[in-house]
Amino acid sequence: MRFEAKAALAVGILLPVLETCRRGLAEWAADFTTMITDYFGGALLLAAAWAAYKDRRWAAPFLLLAWGWVAGMLINSFADQVEGTVRGTIGEPHNALVLAVKFLLSAVAAAALTASFRRVLGSRPDNQPS
Repeated sequence: MRFEAKAALAVGILLPVLETCRRGLAEWAADFTTMITDYFGGALLLAAAWAAYKDRRWAAPFLLLAWGWVAGMLINSFADQVEGTVRGTIGEPHNALVLAVKFLLSAVAAAALTASFRRVLGSRPDNQPS
């Protein structure tokens, strides 16, 4: 499997697990939107990883779609965490760890999105050498 598919499997599992460990299951009642976006992103990545593993024709564009969603979500979340840290409005006990994990996940998502984009763009018939 290619990098973007392997990363989709790993991050697809990590997103909901890490968010649930960080906030707890009670957060579903308090802030449903925050939780569902991580679970939905994880589901998209797992479906894309499965499609790549099964060598489905639509795997490459679906990986691009999944990584686009997750990269946008993670980069926005990381930027919000940095802003809250700088402003002093974040009261999380392990803020530095959260920042580090979000940075790493964002970097993986950006790299996988780039790889997915290149694979989809490179597989178009009009981009083949003559």
